[in-house]
Amino acid sequence: MSEIQNVSHAPAVTLSGSEFVISLDSHDLIAANTCEVRVTCHDGDDFVVSVESYPLEAATVCDIHVTCDDQTEFSVKCRSQLGVNGKQSLVFSLPDICIPSMARIQLRHANDSLDLSERFLHYKLDNNKLHDNAYLTNALFNASARPFSGDDLFIVTYAYLNVLPLNNANFGGLITLLAYRITDKLDDREHVICEVYATYRRYREVVQCHDAVAFRWLVSSSSALVTALLSIGSTTQAEDVVDSALKAIVHPSFNPMVHQNYVLLLFQGGLIKAWKGRFDEAANLFISAVNAGRYGMIDLLHPQNSWVLGQMSDCHQFLNLIDAAHRAALACTNNKLPPQSRFAPLKTAPKLHIDFKTIFDRFACFKIKSPPFFEQALHKMQARQNGQ
Repeated sequence: MSEIQNVSHAPAVTLSGSEFVISLDSHDLIAANTCEVRVTCHDGDDFVVSVESYPLEAATVCDIHVTCDDQTEFSVKCRSQLGVNGKQSLVFSLPDICIPSMARIQLRHANDSLDLSERFLHYKLDNNKLHDNAYLTNALFNASARPFSGDDLFIVTYAYLNVLPLNNANFGGLITLLAYRITDKLDDREHVICEVYATYRRYREVVQCHDAVAFRWLVSSSSALVTALLSIGSTTQAEDVVDSALKAIVHPSFNPMVHQNYVLLLFQGGLIKAWKGRFDEAANLFISAVNAGRYGMIDLLHPQNSWVLGQMSDCHQFLNLIDAAHRAALACTNNKLPPQSRFAPLKTAPKLHIDFKTIFDRFACFKIKSPPFFEQALHKMQARQNGQ
């Protein structure tokens, strides 16, 4: 078998949803009727991942051949589809090529092969440093330092979702980043949320809340996952995340980095209760969000905080959250906050106006229009405030 070395002949590789697409000329493909993914595990056992058979006009029998670090090899047979440019493309799922353990990846057809390793090995992390907090911070979490962004960041975090140990202090960071990147292209990636939620449920059972790093990412991942779930209307799963997270977050001031995400978690919990018509519970969570926001502002504005000027955007975000939570609490109590909350009574309550685009500015799906759940919750609170 000959290997094509000239990179000018390399096909374009793009990401669509959670699948890689390799664009090829139609003459590179021959007809077949079914597709399957066949994998050889590290221990030598074979298993077949069942995929739907397609009555394709031109399905491919090209193999994506993967070599793992221990030299175990397996072939991923891909389905073929016709692209918008009229060219045939090979399509295969991102998790199927096992990026974390990959040593080499080739496209094989007839007597030729094309080495695609350089294109995919870019997404590998250093497996010897997955427990190194500084390494993972610079590789993934520090936006100014990490080498990945956009689709690339989605690829890496999704590839390592079921590889990084659940008890790794930074595991919640993967869920956080995935939640953001899923909402970047919600229509194409919403199916991934179910897998992330299932993983989160296992993660929350083992996370070490006494560890400051792990605690930070528990709060962050819970808040971000709730937003992603609500964006696709999965209110039951979102409520489960909120309720379990709030039970685990006994001391939110343990790590000052959680303040904003903790407020967002409380606020979204209030929206869920209001959406369900449980306005007393919603008001309680909104009032808690206001108070938690105040504590966060105090922490940011502390005289010993020498980097506060670099965090002015966070101060503005706290004010937006506090204002929205206060208006929502008034609406849920029909403008009669409980005296125990110690909020000064208002002669004229402000109108219930919440700019979700500003509050959830880190989530791409809010940039054009807020997802339906958020507008529905707003309408129900408005009706409550108006006595309807």
